[in-house]
Amino acid sequence: MRFAVIITAAIFAATSAYAQDPVVDEVTVTDQIMRVNDRPESIDIIPAEAARAFVHPAESLNAVAGVNIHRGSGQEHLTAIRSPVLTGGAGAGSFLFLENGIPLRSAGFANVNGLFEAGTEFAEQIEVFKGPGPTEYGSNAVHGLINIVTPEPGSGSTTTIIGSTRGYGRVIVGHDLTDDLRASISLAHDDGFRDESGFDQQKAELRYRTDFGVWAVDAIAAFNNLNQETAGFVQGTDAYVDDTLRFTNPNVEAFRDGKNYRAQVRLSRDLGEAELVMTPYARRAELRFLRHFVPGQALEKNGHTAFGVQTALIGDDWSVGVDGEWTDGFLYEFQDNPTRFSFVQGLHFDYHVKALVLAGYAQKSFEMDRLRLDVGARGEYTHYDYDTLAAPGVSGRFIRSPDRTDDFFTLTPKLGLTYVAADDITVFARAARGSRAPQTTDLYAVVQNQTPGEADVETLDSLEGGVRFGQGETRFEVTAYTMWKDNFFFRNAAGFNVVDGKTRHTGVEFSFAAPLTGWLSASGEWAVSDQSYAFNDASSGIRDGLAVDTAPNTLGTMRLNADWGHIGAGIEWRHVGRYYTNEANTQTYPGHDIFVARASYDVSDTVRVFGRVDNLFDTRYADRADFAFGNERYFPGRPRTLFVGLTANY
Repeated sequence: MRFAVIITAAIFAATSAYAQDPVVDEVTVTDQIMRVNDRPESIDIIPAEAARAFVHPAESLNAVAGVNIHRGSGQEHLTAIRSPVLTGGAGAGSFLFLENGIPLRSAGFANVNGLFEAGTEFAEQIEVFKGPGPTEYGSNAVHGLINIVTPEPGSGSTTTIIGSTRGYGRVIVGHDLTDDLRASISLAHDDGFRDESGFDQQKAELRYRTDFGVWAVDAIAAFNNLNQETAGFVQGTDAYVDDTLRFTNPNVEAFRDGKNYRAQVRLSRDLGEAELVMTPYARRAELRFLRHFVPGQALEKNGHTAFGVQTALIGDDWSVGVDGEWTDGFLYEFQDNPTRFSFVQGLHFDYHVKALVLAGYAQKSFEMDRLRLDVGARGEYTHYDYDTLAAPGVSGRFIRSPDRTDDFFTLTPKLGLTYVAADDITVFARAARGSRAPQTTDLYAVVQNQTPGEADVETLDSLEGGVRFGQGETRFEVTAYTMWKDNFFFRNAAGFNVVDGKTRHTGVEFSFAAPLTGWLSASGEWAVSDQSYAFNDASSGIRDGLAVDTAPNTLGTMRLNADWGHIGAGIEWRHVGRYYTNEANTQTYPGHDIFVARASYDVSDTVRVFGRVDNLFDTRYADRADFAFGNERYFPGRPRTLFVGLTANY
């Protein structure tokens, strides 16, 4: 039945058109500016206007076919790209988040809420790679990659002010201080629509471009600070529809404080007929939060300091590169609350990990009339040196390992075909492997029924194919894929870690944009998928063939937009299909359909006022639903809310 639905969607997709701004069609993540149409994988680009207009990255990213980001409280989120919504080490390690081509975090020290550290508010564009990432990137680019591209000096100055009827406010300023230096700042405050659930966040970036002899220099320094009062799950059958529960916060004591400092310098020069690019970078990440989502509610502190360099030598149809990164990270977890079940009072973990990652890659393109063949591979070595500051042993469910070292090697080949069938039709196909070394928390923050260092390299093999069409303002893309994932490491419903999980993922995605009249246009995205377990796990009721929980079979967004000169208006339908909330497939969330209305007015050539109503019909829904520790748990979705704002360019 599921396969029949996928095939039906593919037939429907073939009559649709692609939702991509016809001007924004170049990706920058590979150190080369390349047109999307020349790439053999499925890529979506979110332009500046869409990226900056939302209060949470999920709102713009969920408009990409196959992407499903569950919003938590405040700026928290869990990500899915051609996958279920993944949590823990799997959620942190399966998706690579970049800013201007540099990872926001070190590969083994990723943050499951990693997008809140990115400068999405002042992005020039957001690039979304679905499936295993390109050859230039290794660990974490397994299910997908998201790259935030920020404006260069000379992009012009702009100010945006947004406010809501529920206590949200944000000011975004991008200003060219000189011809070579640009500053971008975002200041946000939210009261939160639930009790004690507000946040304050500040982001800033300086970007400087100049020439130094034969070198072109692009230097970036960025900062993020988040102080959040976190709202926990409301629990009970359909609690998200209960007005006496959905505005409450059972965990008023919960919080999340995070800081992130980053700097990078891209140096490029011509070297014969090739271009040499070197990008040294440094980062410092700090996070402190209450683990409100588990019994015991321990305090966790983690962070890391890292130094690295990316290098590339780029020719007309080839590139090679060597990358290296050194990281010194830590994790401390202490439970003040009395012992509850096996979550014991006192110290759980206190350790440091030093990590070294070394990688090399090469890729080559072959042009044969209308056919292009891309071949590449990346090899990556990871070394962890773990040092516990707490006495080794067992404390309740928590196992503290003695000092140890661990080494991993991954090899990720890629093969792509692009065929220009006609001037406006491109057919593409790709076979690729994504792979990642385990997260350090998966190796060393271990619990009952797990052996320290037991987690192994996770691999995902992907096959995809599709067609793109573009003619004037009408565009479409349809893509079909199938993927196999081995050594999937995750925590099951019984609260134990599974080290050798296997899953299968099959789906069809389409996106379109088309004018209907001179003033009316339609656009949208739709994804149908079948994501299932391919192994058995008696402790949680997993059986081969059962659907993976938190993986809707259908996801979609459809829009109707009108443009009458200075006035614009639109209506958007956001659809999330039914999904299971536990591995045994005995608990479900029915899905939801939300509508958003938008309008804008150009006061002048440089000033625009805009507004939107989220959840137009005040639907009761859940941003996230799951089942854990014997309870149905929900993050209620935002009720109907009016946002208004102003953008000025000068």
